[in-house]
Amino acid sequence: MEYFNQKQTDWRISQCCQWHDKTLAKRYNFGTTTKTYALKEGGKQRVQTKAIENCKKLLDIVTTYFPTQPHNLRSFRISSELFPCYTLDFTQDWYAEIWEEIETILAQTGESARKHSIRLSVHPGQYTVLGSNKSEVVEKSIEDLEYHALYGSLMGLPAQDFTMNIHLQGLYGGKHEDGIKRFATNFHYLSDYAQGCLAVENEDKPNGYDIAHTLELAQRVPIRCTLDTHHYACHRMVETERVKVEEKTVNRKVRDVDHITHTSDYFLEAVKSWRGVRPLFHKSQSFHPDNRDYWMKPNAHSETYWDEHLMANHVPMLEYADFDIEAKFKEVAVQGFYDFIKSEQDYSGEEIQFKRAA
Repeated sequence: MEYFNQKQTDWRISQCCQWHDKTLAKRYNFGTTTKTYALKEGGKQRVQTKAIENCKKLLDIVTTYFPTQPHNLRSFRISSELFPCYTLDFTQDWYAEIWEEIETILAQTGESARKHSIRLSVHPGQYTVLGSNKSEVVEKSIEDLEYHALYGSLMGLPAQDFTMNIHLQGLYGGKHEDGIKRFATNFHYLSDYAQGCLAVENEDKPNGYDIAHTLELAQRVPIRCTLDTHHYACHRMVETERVKVEEKTVNRKVRDVDHITHTSDYFLEAVKSWRGVRPLFHKSQSFHPDNRDYWMKPNAHSETYWDEHLMANHVPMLEYADFDIEAKFKEVAVQGFYDFIKSEQDYSGEEIQFKRAA
């Protein structure tokens, strides 16, 4: 069927950017520097050193860490800090001096990722708004997207096999239609590679862009829709309730919403938008409702996954799509979810029915 992937042979859950364990973090987490420090004495050496070290760490990650993991865990979101201060004008000459070494290291990284079947992605930050109504923001956003797309191209990965995910954003008090039109227009200013690896996710705010809006965008330009199942739920948390706590009465968001499932039309349409490539969607969850600090912030990511009902809800989705595991405790949360999936399979006596094109 048209929405089944045509290449990948197993399901994946993906670790995002960093490690929680201190020993692993020291070895694998990227170093960075700010513009302020780059402008100080020794800034050039600091930027160049960090960039080379980060590239070597990424090579280390795909040659020593993920090859030792089960195939279902061989997926990684690369931090945006790979090349510190890269998009600043005054660092371009600095990077030119080390570019040949960077190309060599990342070519080796891509070769190892392919050898060990490690899925790689990147997620530019909140200030990358291709649908902005301000030309200077759009210009900077295009520059930032081309920077992130460099990761995949320098590793020699086909654009369709590398995922660069962003939010649609850019409502600015107007209509959803306006932001969709601006994004679709500005999309064509991206290079072919950046266009080919781009994916756009739905947002968690009730006044933001839902999965319906990203699917509408995908009808206009060939982007892939990243379904964030937690954002889908938060987008629908529009009601609050008054709760008495000791001597005070406070507000908290009503979390009782219908969660998306693998049978939802939105889910299947988002899968189709990847056009034969197995999607890389997002999974996270709120902090436990007993945690009062997050009563009005249900969109905040929890440290690990405590809600077995939500975890079970995602297991059938793995028939169709991979998931970035967005949680504060990184590899700990990934392992916890993986163990839950395996226990569910053992209990039912059935493996996940992996969907592929005939």
